Amino acid sequence: MFKKQVGIVILIIAIFTVSGFGTIQAAENFPSWITTENFVPPKGAKMASEKFNGKLSFTTTDMHMKTTPEGKMIKNPWAWWGIFDFMAKQDPKGAIPLFSLDANLFPGLAVEFFTTVDGDLVPVERGIIRRPIKERTASFWELIVGPGKVWKVADNVTKWKGWNKAAFPFSLVQSQEGEAMLGLGFFYYKGTEVSKLFFQVSNDTAGGFIFWDPDFDVTGWGEAGTSYASYEIKNLGTLKEAYNYEKAKRLPMKPISELGSAVSGLGGDINQDNILTMAFVKDDVIYYSPIKTPFGEYPYPYGMRVGVWSMTKSLIPGMAAMRLAEKYGTDFLETKIVDYFKEGKEFKYIDAASKARWKMVTIGHALDMRSGMGPVNYDKNWAMDNVNSYQWGYSYDLADQIRFYFNQKPNPEVNGPGKKFAYIDQDMWAATLAMERFLKKKEGSKATILNMLIEEVYKPIGVDYFVTGTGYTKSNEIGFPYSAWGALLTLDYLAKTGKLIANMGMSDNGKSILKKDLIEDLFTSSEYQLSFWKNTFKKGNKEFLVTRMSGAGGNYIFNMPNGIVGIVLGYDSYNHTWSDKQKTTIFEAADKIKPFK
Repeated sequence: MFKKQVGIVILIIAIFTVSGFGTIQAAENFPSWITTENFVPPKGAKMASEKFNGKLSFTTTDMHMKTTPEGKMIKNPWAWWGIFDFMAKQDPKGAIPLFSLDANLFPGLAVEFFTTVDGDLVPVERGIIRRPIKERTASFWELIVGPGKVWKVADNVTKWKGWNKAAFPFSLVQSQEGEAMLGLGFFYYKGTEVSKLFFQVSNDTAGGFIFWDPDFDVTGWGEAGTSYASYEIKNLGTLKEAYNYEKAKRLPMKPISELGSAVSGLGGDINQDNILTMAFVKDDVIYYSPIKTPFGEYPYPYGMRVGVWSMTKSLIPGMAAMRLAEKYGTDFLETKIVDYFKEGKEFKYIDAASKARWKMVTIGHALDMRSGMGPVNYDKNWAMDNVNSYQWGYSYDLADQIRFYFNQKPNPEVNGPGKKFAYIDQDMWAATLAMERFLKKKEGSKATILNMLIEEVYKPIGVDYFVTGTGYTKSNEIGFPYSAWGALLTLDYLAKTGKLIANMGMSDNGKSILKKDLIEDLFTSSEYQLSFWKNTFKKGNKEFLVTRMSGAGGNYIFNMPNGIVGIVLGYDSYNHTWSDKQKTTIFEAADKIKPFK
């Protein structure tokens, strides 16, 4: 099987807006430096005259925000929703109040950087940069920073003559939501002197918390104060070696136009106003369309972190289940979830009927979304009057989340688990936590499901920095992943993740990472299974199954039976989705590249 799929082709489609993009109009009152060409070295730029090593701290700063429709962006999201009083009551003494956290503020956080001989500006922390709740900034946002560039300012630039310039991509993110607003920043430096940070933001991926309008668009910019502490980064040699290795493993990128007519018609009549980029990966080369923003083409596709909403269900609990099955067999899928928790100490059953039903629910039931517990569907689960779901999803303390998870009665439409699909986010989180406790029994108390995924699944396939939202901790260490949403990945990482499924769980060097039998089984049923959706593609008198990782807002990874993978990413619309007919255009394109058989 593996040898037959050596010539894997991966299709990546992400959503981009054509209307309104292009030259920035003077009437918008944007600063001249805001266009994306100012965040990359110009043609003929010279190497920076000095390195930049140390910590750069930003001041919490007002962003100049422009929204369409005007005024639709929510300034204080936690207050606006009207349901998070229970969170506000948990604010530690001295913390900035939850309801004051402002989505119009750039966060005053700090980033350690180092530079390489090739002129790359590399952040030391590649995950979410945040503080413990007690020390949080006044901004709603946190940061993820990607590698950028440094170069010498041209001699004809009078104001900054003799200085160097540094630029980098970032995403404004929020740990509990998985939202990621794309951004770019640059600053000038000379010796220990550093200018302000000049930044711009646009294209909100996995959005929905800071706005609720189908036609929402947002752009912003600002100039944040900075302070710089110059010092030699700890373990610098090791970090540079790791970064060089990371670069070497990146999949090359070329224009999608080089693929010709095979990719025409993708999406059919899909609304293009929520499309970010399109790409195919063929023979380990990513052919992608320019990543459009209102300020020009996004210049750092390798560093672009996007939110993918519920695609996370496949990326965390789904992948974790298949990894555990490869290591320890599949019997754990039949174990009861309640057996991993302590009744009376961690939770209480609501009543006898609930207890009887809970005692039947397995990890496998939860991963298939057939637990038979809780509300009958997604809308009922997240209705504003169902406070229990919000208390589960947003409580800071893991112990509270456990208590609220089990604070549910049986689904009244079924007489037991395994009977009917019901989209309940909590089940994915609970399955992940149960799998972590299973893992601890096997490997010790320090074992975590997230660390297993990072070290044993993602790093071996070239995903060196898998990032997802996790609960907050007092020590600012990584908490438990929300698991049902929150993953923040790049195109390169999504491509490699798709390849892993296409390779039937094998790495490029032939190492078995995931349970092959479970992946093969995904292609035998059209039902939701192990956190994967399915699509059917008809070709003549034949019918093919296509597995799908799926997230709200039009986020998909398709795994087709011919080894081709398709990826679709959406932005600026929580409710944007592709119809079955529109999805079929992806399967048709894949079939043209490599016929389904």
